[in-house]
Amino acid sequence: MNEMKSRQLAVRIAQGVSETEGRALQAWVVKLLAIRRANLPPLQKARLAVQATCSSKVVWPFVKIVAAQIKGHGWDNRSKAQRLGLTVAALGAAVFGGQSAGVAALGGAIAVPLWVVLGAGSMFARYLYEEIAVRSSKESDDGEA
Repeated sequence: MNEMKSRQLAVRIAQGVSETEGRALQAWVVKLLAIRRANLPPLQKARLAVQATCSSKVVWPFVKIVAAQIKGHGWDNRSKAQRLGLTVAALGAAVFGGQSAGVAALGGAIAVPLWVVLGAGSMFARYLYEEIAVRSSKESDDGEA
């Protein structure tokens, strides 16, 4: 997904969430980016990303929305080798992740945290965090006026 499309998707999501949901999404993004930076094997990162996503109950519906939006960019435009790698990572996370990761993998939404932690989704995650912060700041300024 290119930078402009990542930013546009982040704006759409930020506009569609409540303040509480926005804070939950920001906390989730921070967790995923910390996992991405950790010096861990990819399978362990995938497992931690799935656990962080499954434990963030407020985030889950939005992860599914994001998964549907990025499917074309994060899956359809991938080579067979890249798709195989993502599939193996998702299956490994589902098998070893616990906390209903198997159900998540079947729903397809597992791809989002894996994309952020193991793929090219870190810029999207940063944009999402920023857009929610900007929206939250604007709402609090409007409320004080």
